[in-house]
Amino acid sequence: MVFSSLPFLFFILPLFLSLDFFLRKSVTLRNISLILISLFFYVFDGGFHSLKILLAYGLLNLVFGYILESVKEKKPNFKNITLFLFVAINLIALGFYKYSYWIVDLFHQLGLLLNVNAKIQTLPLGISFFTFHAISYLIDIARNQLSGKCKITTFLAYFFMFPHLIAGPIVRFKDVKDDLNERVDSHSLFNYGLYRFILGLNKKILIANSVAPLADMAFLFNVNSISTSDAWIGALAYMIQIYFDFSAYSDMAIGLAAMAGFRFHENFNSPYKATSIQDFWRRWHISLSSWLRDYVYIPLGGSRVATYRIYFNLVFVFFLCGLWHGANMTFVIWGLYNGLFLILERVFLKDVLAKLPKVLTHSYALIVVLVGWVIFRADNIEHALEYLKVMFTVSNLDNVSLVEGKIVNYAALILGFLVAFSSLPSFSSSDAYEQKTHIKAYIVHSILVFFSVIILFFNAQNPFIYFNF
Repeated sequence: MVFSSLPFLFFILPLFLSLDFFLRKSVTLRNISLILISLFFYVFDGGFHSLKILLAYGLLNLVFGYILESVKEKKPNFKNITLFLFVAINLIALGFYKYSYWIVDLFHQLGLLLNVNAKIQTLPLGISFFTFHAISYLIDIARNQLSGKCKITTFLAYFFMFPHLIAGPIVRFKDVKDDLNERVDSHSLFNYGLYRFILGLNKKILIANSVAPLADMAFLFNVNSISTSDAWIGALAYMIQIYFDFSAYSDMAIGLAAMAGFRFHENFNSPYKATSIQDFWRRWHISLSSWLRDYVYIPLGGSRVATYRIYFNLVFVFFLCGLWHGANMTFVIWGLYNGLFLILERVFLKDVLAKLPKVLTHSYALIVVLVGWVIFRADNIEHALEYLKVMFTVSNLDNVSLVEGKIVNYAALILGFLVAFSSLPSFSSSDAYEQKTHIKAYIVHSILVFFSVIILFFNAQNPFIYFNF
């Protein structure tokens, strides 16, 4: 069950909001209600196999937090060892479910470990996200930014909270601790949450789902059979699809949380307006990039070390960023590709870009990002290279166009670009702490949401891309 589905809109959402309203005098009961709704939501999507893993993660890290707090107080010399052990357990579990088969297969391709076999594991929904939630919780305890001695219901409400459970944003316990212990109830926060939710729903249904067929057709056909124009349409469509798909989920997650009294930070800030790759990563999936900065890049020394170490740190962080997205070399190469441009910008491109007109720096960033999305979307590296060859050569100009979308698909693509590259208040968003609601935009989206619901009645469901990660 996804947020943009009829069962969620007409059953889970009303149930969630009703329980939260009637239990508003007791924060403990509200947290218990949130836990139960979240587990039901999760099992509906992931099944009981995924539920068992989620429960194990949650309960183990609750215990880990208590132990780490005790060790920190009584045997501080063992704090780092304990933290390392608990983080390693989380990462080993993630590696087993997400990467074990892929790693063994890579060794087999190299002619190594031929006697070792691994089965394809059923990937629990959102395991990458709740693993990072667990790790940030434990590290913050070790850094004295949190106390591990919190109520069981408080921690589990944070860990199982369904708005961010499956596809983020990555929410740190310290950012919602106060809301978990004493919920802020206000009409402005609820209205803001409703606004963000319907904004996300419209983004998902009217734009992301509508451009998806163009991207799917281009990437599913044999590369040699598509035309250069097909390749460009497919790449541009995927560029719009992934942004509006993921930003829509973030909007809906932030909105759902706000309606229940939680304030999440923003996860996107007009990333396609970036004028460099460094600028892009300040705007794209902010919760992931800031997580990697605070828990990986800075502990490695950040920018306070020798130049060669800075470059190593950047490459390592973006290697992890790519690997985090999935067990495929395309994700790894995509991460390293972004890391390479960050290094190039540090070495010389930053100075070059500073002298160029904004239209050129913007174009540079968009082309680099677009090529990256082709690598990200392709089935494998060979597919990506062949696709890019078709895009940037004239070899397939005579091919008959195979990407035959409907008018609505191309209209959504154009609308997507207009929204992504402009500052239309009807599609803009803000941090939940600001609670900035555009009245005219609220009215516009309240009307559009009826069309979104009607489309849901007649069209097949298109799950969120980041559900795969």
